Amino acid sequence: MSVLKLGKLDWPIGNRCGVFGVLNITPDSFSDGGRYLDPIEAVRKGESLAREGADVIDIGGESTRPGFEEVTCEGEINRVAQVIEALSQKPDFPIISIDTTKPDVARAAIAAGAEIVNDIWGLRRQPEIAEVVAEYQASCVLMHNSRGGWLRESTLDSVKAYWEDSVSIALKRGVSEDRIILDPGIGFTDTRIQDIEIINGLSDLRGFGFPILLGASRKRVTGETLGLEVDQRLETTLAISALAIDRGVDFLRVHDVEENARVIGMLEALRSE
Repeated sequence: MSVLKLGKLDWPIGNRCGVFGVLNITPDSFSDGGRYLDPIEAVRKGESLAREGADVIDIGGESTRPGFEEVTCEGEINRVAQVIEALSQKPDFPIISIDTTKPDVARAAIAAGAEIVNDIWGLRRQPEIAEVVAEYQASCVLMHNSRGGWLRESTLDSVKAYWEDSVSIALKRGVSEDRIILDPGIGFTDTRIQDIEIINGLSDLRGFGFPILLGASRKRVTGETLGLEVDQRLETTLAISALAIDRGVDFLRVHDVEENARVIGMLEALRSE
């Protein structure tokens, strides 16, 4: 694949690493829970992420941290729909992604202006979400999630096997191959060591044939390695970002957009010399 259909955009693969900026409209997300529950504050945050250089604003209305409390479809829609609608109407605003596992939430978010569905279960929990993606010709991020069990003994082989199932579900339900991005699921493994195996194996995973998004920002691997709290993990996140870009990752999903965009810009400058 040389060009990804990223919402309405044609995104050349291998040209530049893109940035998904995280906007959690939740009370209990591990990093910024409760900060953007007010729709006005959420819109301001989205605008800030756009100014900092985000290519995509990834909006979620339900935390996915370990031990999270599930939200009803209605509750999740109420959190995200008005924010998506407000942001999507702004001129030249980045693409909006909805981070959800629920088909009804995905449908409502797309109706409000989202163009990407980011499913942490890779369509395996509620495969019907793939039909929503196909119906609206949206793009999708399909994540490997070991909370559903390991499929192979090797960490990387299990990620690939999970992806094979996810891609199969997507294609069978009408999602176009050029609208699929894969996520290896950093932080959704059992251990920090498995996260490190995935990061070290990104070049291998890139060979699977689809664009890859990496979401390591502020997660366990960026903290436990050096004994850092969540608010101390910027530099360790940037280290992983730089390594991931060098190993061919196509997108980074991050909280600190401006700093990661600078890393991307510097690496591009070094490569062009």
